[in-house]
Amino acid sequence: MTKKFQKNMSGLAQIQLALLIAVVIAAVGLVGWKVNNNRSTSSTSINKEVQDKCTAAVNDALFCKFAGAFGNVGDYKVTVNSTDKTGTSVLELANDSKGNSSMLVKVNGQEQGNIVVYSGATYSKDYTDGQWFKFAASDTAKPETVDLKKEFLRGDFKGDNGQKLEFKKIGTEKCDKLTCYKYQSVDPEKTTETDFLWFDTKDYLLRRVTVNDSKAGTNVEMTVTYASVVISAPSPTKDVPAAVAQ
Repeated sequence: MTKKFQKNMSGLAQIQLALLIAVVIAAVGLVGWKVNNNRSTSSTSINKEVQDKCTAAVNDALFCKFAGAFGNVGDYKVTVNSTDKTGTSVLELANDSKGNSSMLVKVNGQEQGNIVVYSGATYSKDYTDGQWFKFAASDTAKPETVDLKKEFLRGDFKGDNGQKLEFKKIGTEKCDKLTCYKYQSVDPEKTTETDFLWFDTKDYLLRRVTVNDSKAGTNVEMTVTYASVVISAPSPTKDVPAAVAQ
């Protein structure tokens, strides 16, 4: 993507949804998870590099243990539900430990885009006939999915303009069958936003993010599950039109 993602975790859900819907709808136009399983399949080991980077910026041992743990996840799924004055949107992401991914976007209950990245190739569903356009890895016109972990690791735990973010520990709460630490993320440049994130007390993995913007009238909820992910190449496929591939 060409636009820079919000670097803090709480804002990431909202920006992902807005940008990804735009990307998918644009791609389709050009060519004509509530957490349901709390069993973690990832290692609970800590990514020391990520943890140290967090410590330098945030200086909260518990929060940075979460950051380090999330830096080592393998398979995971993300569901982002968004509501605003125009309606509701749902974004479903899945990533496996082999680098494959998928992304499904629904707007007001209607599927608007479906993208799969498998073994380097990118597939985009054409809703006119149900077939999938296949883009080569080198094709600059290919649509993109997002790897939440990679976007998180690119961040420096600061805001868009390098401003210091505050992460306040609120306490612990139940999150489905788990108990989670609840944190509030405060961005001094976003006074109308109220952002929270939850990570569990066992594996220190991200489970939920909420974003409420009182000025924009937007509510976003992101949930994450770490069950096994299986992604395969979709079919039937067809060539991308030359006008798009160029």
